[in-house]
Amino acid sequence: MPEPNSPASRIAWKPLLVCPDQEISRQVRAALGQIGVECGQTPHYPRQGELNGLLSQQGCDLCLIDVATDQEQALLLIAEAAAEVPVVALNPRNDADLILRCLRLGAREFLAQPTPEQTRGVLQRMVHQRPTASRRKPARAYCVIPGKPGCGASTLAVSLAVELKRGGAASVLLVDADFLESSVSFYLKLKSSFHLGDAVRDWKRMDLDLWNRLVVPCHGIAVLPSPENPLADFEINRETALGLMGFWREHYEAIVVDAPGVRGAGGQLAQASDEILLLTTNELAALHATRRSMECLENSGVERSRVKLIVNRYTPATGLKREDVQTALKLGPFALLENDYQVVQTAVLEGKPVAAASHFAHSVHELAERLAGKEKTPRKRTSLLGFLSRKG
Repeated sequence: MPEPNSPASRIAWKPLLVCPDQEISRQVRAALGQIGVECGQTPHYPRQGELNGLLSQQGCDLCLIDVATDQEQALLLIAEAAAEVPVVALNPRNDADLILRCLRLGAREFLAQPTPEQTRGVLQRMVHQRPTASRRKPARAYCVIPGKPGCGASTLAVSLAVELKRGGAASVLLVDADFLESSVSFYLKLKSSFHLGDAVRDWKRMDLDLWNRLVVPCHGIAVLPSPENPLADFEINRETALGLMGFWREHYEAIVVDAPGVRGAGGQLAQASDEILLLTTNELAALHATRRSMECLENSGVERSRVKLIVNRYTPATGLKREDVQTALKLGPFALLENDYQVVQTAVLEGKPVAAASHFAHSVHELAERLAGKEKTPRKRTSLLGFLSRKG
C-alpha cells in the first residue's frame, strides 16, 4: 500500500470545512492532514448566499459540512453548495433519516467517522463524481415576487423565462407558485392534469420519469403549472422548497419561479433561489407595499444583496423617478421595464409571450443580460423629488 503522502496516494481535492463543532473539526483536519489534503475552513455556518463566495475565495472545489450542530442550517447550506461543488455531510451519529435528507438536498457522500482511512475512501470515491470541463453551467434560480399585487410579476416571469431560453440557456423551467391566481397557465392558455401540488406531494420520490409527466412544454421552456383549483390544500415548507429546488437545479440551467408574495410558499421558494426579483411600479401605494415586502424578506433572513428591485410600467412623466424610488426603498432599481400596456394585453389575449420586437420585451432582454453580468452602464437620471424616505 502506498504511503499516505506518496504521489500514488495523493488526492487532488481542496475541501472547505464548514464545522462549528470543535471536536469534529479537529478530527477532520487531522485526518485530512494525515492523507496530505490541504483544507480551507470556517468555524461557523455562513449566512445564506455567502457559502459559494467562500468556496471561490479560498479556491475550494469540495465542501464538507457539519450537520450535527444545527441540522436545519446545515441542510440549507448543503442545498446552496451542491449547486456549485460536491458536498460531503459530516455527522458522528448514524441517523438514516438525516442521511436521506442530506442526499436529497444534494450531498454526494456522508462521513460519520473522520479517520484517515474513511476520509481517504470518501475523497477517492468523490473523484469519480468530480465535475468535468464539459459540464453545463451551474443552474441559476430567479424568484419573481410582486411588492404589491397587480404589479405584473407573472408577465415578467413568463417573459424572463422565454428570454433566458432565447439568450442561450440550454433548458429553462418556469414554475407557477401562485396557487390562487394561477396566472402563468392563464397567460399561456395551458391545460394540464398535473401541477406544483403533485410535485410537492411526491418530491421525496421524484425522478425524471415522474417529473416529465408533471411539466408542460411551451415556447421552448418547461412549465410547471399551479393547480386549477384555487382551494387546493398543500404546503411548501423549507425542506420541500430546498428539495424541489435541488432537483430542478440538476435538470435545468435556469429556473424562474412566479411567486404570489413574500409569505408562505413564495417566501420559502425565494429563500431557496439565487436571486429575488422584487417587482414594483413607481406609484406611491406600490412603493409602500414593496417596502413592507422587503422588510418581510429581511426578517426571514434574506440578504438585501440577493434582492433585485425591478420597476415595471415605468413612465418618468408620471409617478416617482428612479432616484425617488431609491430614496423611498433605500435600494436602487436594478432594472426599469417599459410601460407597454397594449402589447402586453395583446400577448395575454393570444396566449403568447410578449412580441420580441416590443419595448417591453427589449426591457426584459436588457434585464436578462444584466442578470448574466452583461449589462451596459445605466444612464443617470435627475430628479427633484425626495419624499417617502421615512417609514410610514
